[in-house]
Amino acid sequence: MCKFKNIGLFLIALITIVSCSKLDELTEFDISDNFKTTLNINVTEDSEGEPQSWSQSSTVDLADNNEIESSLDLIQDVKINSLTFKIINFTGVENATAIDASLRFGDDTLIALEDINLEDSSTTYSVGTAQQLNTIANDLKNAGEIMATVNGTVASSPVRFDVVIVLDVTTTIDVL
Repeated sequence: MCKFKNIGLFLIALITIVSCSKLDELTEFDISDNFKTTLNINVTEDSEGEPQSWSQSSTVDLADNNEIESSLDLIQDVKINSLTFKIINFTGVENATAIDASLRFGDDTLIALEDINLEDSSTTYSVGTAQQLNTIANDLKNAGEIMATVNGTVASSPVRFDVVIVLDVTTTIDVL
């Protein structure tokens, strides 16, 4: 009789645990959004003909989404589905190329980029390893925002162009 009593108590405890897990899932919802930032790069002409380095930063902020802004303290998880960038609005010398370029997110994530043809406004580059995207996601989860910096060098100047960075993010909010 004692065995059946213990089995009964075990089953009740198991059902309670499973029910709480299902209830927790009901209190969560996902918000997906593309967080976009545009960095304006302007490299003036170098009279010596030397390569010139450039750098520009902008903040990516989860609070830019109204639903997330009202629930910042309820964020349970952040996932970066993809990280892309594109060069647009180029003006300048022909065959301009960005070399030694990189994207940096916060202090922890540096993504080295291949040489970029600055005149090519049709290509969207998908960058970042799973580990790099997870690090960016964790930084966003903990702080709600992150500084994005793009930098590189151009061999020929003057050039002017915009770098559009897009983070496709899914944020999980848990209301309980």
